[in-house]
Amino acid sequence: MDTILWSIGRADGIGILGALWRPFLIGLVLYYSGYLGVWISTLLRSARLTPAFTGLTGDDAVDVLVVIPTLLRSAGDLDDLRAAAATVVGNRYPGNVVLCMSIDGCDDRPALVEQLAGWARNYRGAATILVARVAKRAGKGVAVAAGLARAEQAVRDGELPRLPPVFFNMDADSVLGAQALERMVAKLVRPGRFSRQRPMIVASNVLVRRAHYWQGWRGFFTLEHQLALQVAREYMTSISVARNNLGLLPVTGVSGALYCTWTELHEQQARHATFMRSLGLGDMVRWWLGARPPSFAGFTGEPNVLATAGPGDDTWIAWIAMAARWRKGHVDLELPRSPLHALGRLVTSFWFRPIAYDPLARVYTATPTTVRALFKQRVRWNSSRAWLLRRFGWMPFFSWHLGVWVIFDLVLLIAIHTIITVGLLGWPLADRPASWLALVVLGMIANAVLRGAATLLAMIQDHDLRGHWHKLLALPLAGLFHGVFNIATTIVGFTQDFLLFGVNTHFAPEETLAGSHTGRIALGYRLCRCARLIGRALRHGDVPPGRFWLGWGSTRWTANGYAGWTNPANKVARGGVRPTR
Repeated sequence: MDTILWSIGRADGIGILGALWRPFLIGLVLYYSGYLGVWISTLLRSARLTPAFTGLTGDDAVDVLVVIPTLLRSAGDLDDLRAAAATVVGNRYPGNVVLCMSIDGCDDRPALVEQLAGWARNYRGAATILVARVAKRAGKGVAVAAGLARAEQAVRDGELPRLPPVFFNMDADSVLGAQALERMVAKLVRPGRFSRQRPMIVASNVLVRRAHYWQGWRGFFTLEHQLALQVAREYMTSISVARNNLGLLPVTGVSGALYCTWTELHEQQARHATFMRSLGLGDMVRWWLGARPPSFAGFTGEPNVLATAGPGDDTWIAWIAMAARWRKGHVDLELPRSPLHALGRLVTSFWFRPIAYDPLARVYTATPTTVRALFKQRVRWNSSRAWLLRRFGWMPFFSWHLGVWVIFDLVLLIAIHTIITVGLLGWPLADRPASWLALVVLGMIANAVLRGAATLLAMIQDHDLRGHWHKLLALPLAGLFHGVFNIATTIVGFTQDFLLFGVNTHFAPEETLAGSHTGRIALGYRLCRCARLIGRALRHGDVPPGRFWLGWGSTRWTANGYAGWTNPANKVARGGVRPTR
C-alpha cells in the first residue's frame, strides 16, 4: 500500500492517466458501440424508409398471460393494482389476455386479498382475470412462478381452454404505453429479418412517468424531483437506447418493469435452477475430454422455485433466455455437445441475439425519490449480477454463448468504474495535482458531451422532443449522479458481497435466499464464523474440523449465512453459534 501511495504521489497525471486512457476508451467504445446503429435506424424510421409496424392478425395474435407479482398491504395498494389491471386490459391487445395478479405474503392482509379476488371473479370485460396467492412472503420470483401455476390450474379446472404461449411479467406500479403488448408480442413471434429466428425474450422501453419527475420549476429545485429527473434521463439512455442490442457487446438483461418471453421457457426455469446447481467441476473436465455433458431433458431433480427469486430476478430469466435455443419448434436448454459446439454457439450468438427490443413498446414506471431508497436500490442492482453468476454455478463454463458475454459485461463494468474512481480520487495525492486535475476535467467534459448526445438520440428515437426536453436539465448533475448512485453503489455492493457479510436489500426473505442453495463469497462472514467455531471448539471440544468452518450453509452449530437479515427475531445471525445441550 505504501508503494502504491508513493507511486501516485510521484505521478503528475500524465503517467497514470496516460496508462489508463486506452482501456477506458476501449470500454467506452464497447459501451457506446450500439449508438451508431440506433442513430441510423432512428433516422431511417423518421424518414419513413423502414417498414411501418404491422399489427398482429390471425395466428400472430397469440394468447398472452400477464403476471403482476406484488405485495398487498393497504387499500392504496389495492387501488394501484386495479389501475395496473386496467392498463393491461385497456392496451387493446388483439388476442386473448389472461391477467394474473399474484399476491406475495397474502396471509398478512387476507381481507384485502379477498376484496381483490371478489373483484376478479365479478369482472366482465376483455380479459380473464385470476388471482394467485403465496401465503408467506417469499420474494418476487416465487410470486411470478405462482402466477404461472395459477394459470396452469385454471387450464386443468376448465377456466381456460389452454395455457397462453406468451408470458409477460409486469410490475404493479407500471403503466403501459399504447400498443405495448402488441408490439412486444410481434417482436417475439415474428422471425428476425436476417436471422429468420424468433427471439427468446423481448425487453420494453422503460420510462419514468412525467408527473413523477416534472411538476414545474418549483419542484425542480427539490431533492425529490431532482433525483427523479436524473433517473428519468438515465433510463432514456441506459434502457431506451442501450437495449436496442446493436452494440459490439450483446445486451445481457431486461427490465422487470415489463418483459415478455415464451411460457415454455418460463415453465422450465425452476427445474433448470436445480439442474445448474447439479453441475460440477468433474462434469466439465469430462466434457473437455470428449464425454457428453449432463442432459437437462433427462434430469430428474426436483424444481427449485426459491432459486428463481432474490435480487436480479429479471436478469435471471434473461440469462436463461440467452442460454436457450430453438430445436424442432421447442425451447431447448441442453448444454453444448462439446467445446467445439460451445464455440459455434458463441460465434452464432454474436450475430443472432436472443434478447430483442422495441423502443416504441413503452412502459411508464416510478422510481425511489429519497437518497437512501435510491442508493439501496442501486446497490441491489449493481451487485446482483455477481451473485447471479454464482447461482448459475458451472453452467456458464459450458454455455459460452451465455458465460462469455455475462462475464465480459461484468468485467467491463468493474473496469470502467475502477478507472473513473482512480481518476477522481488520485489527483489530490499527485506531485502536480493541477495537471492531473486538468486531465480529469477534460475527461468529465467529454463524458458530459457523450451523455448529452445519448440523451438527444433517445429523445429523437422516442419521437417526442417536446415531451422529453426537461431531461436535458438533468445533464449538469448527471456526472455527480452517476458517481454517487452507480459507481459508489457498485463499490459498496461488491465490498459487502465479497469482503463483508453480503448485500442485505430485504428484496427476498432469508428463507428464500437460503432455499436457493447458493451462498455468497462474503469473506467477512466466513472468517467470523470460523473464529466463533474455533472459540467453541476450544471451550467445549464438540466442533470437529471441516470445510464448514469457512462455509455458508447451516449446520448443527451455525445458522445459514442469510439468517438474521429479514427476521429480527433470529438471534443467530451472521455465523453465530447455536447453543446446544
